[in-house]
Amino acid sequence: MKYVAIFMVVLVIAAAGLGVYTYANARLQVVSVELKTASASERSAEFTALQTAVDRGALNGTAFAQSVPGTAADYSFFTYTFRLRNGGLIDAEMVEIQPIPANGDVLAYATSDASQVNANTVVSAGGERDVWSVVLTSAQNQTNRQVSRSFKITYYIWGIPMSVTAKYN
Repeated sequence: MKYVAIFMVVLVIAAAGLGVYTYANARLQVVSVELKTASASERSAEFTALQTAVDRGALNGTAFAQSVPGTAADYSFFTYTFRLRNGGLIDAEMVEIQPIPANGDVLAYATSDASQVNANTVVSAGGERDVWSVVLTSAQNQTNRQVSRSFKITYYIWGIPMSVTAKYN
């Protein structure tokens, strides 16, 4: 009976250690951030769709302005690619990239694929994943914006909301 009790104590300590390890490593890490810029004129169909969505209040993203006045020549797309690593044992679910708006920003939306908006991005346990954030900004701000940019990355692990900040320099 004594050996069973010792075995059970060791088993409980091991389970508690695994739980602590799992919680301590339940964080996303930003491995890299890359930036690609494009004039909105080069993506005029996308610009027109976004302009219409903002006017109708139907943007699948975040609008920083009430409307998008002007033409595509007045704006630029900044596409930030985040490589995220999940070093934990639990999937990070509902990952969302939220840019902190700067002067001249009009709207932002996040994608998990460079061509589509994704509502439920998951970074699997022990894995890596690329996630994109696209910011539409005034073309006049293009040189200033490449210098520094802050983002808030939110996600859920075990239903607990967590966040990390990232910066593009």
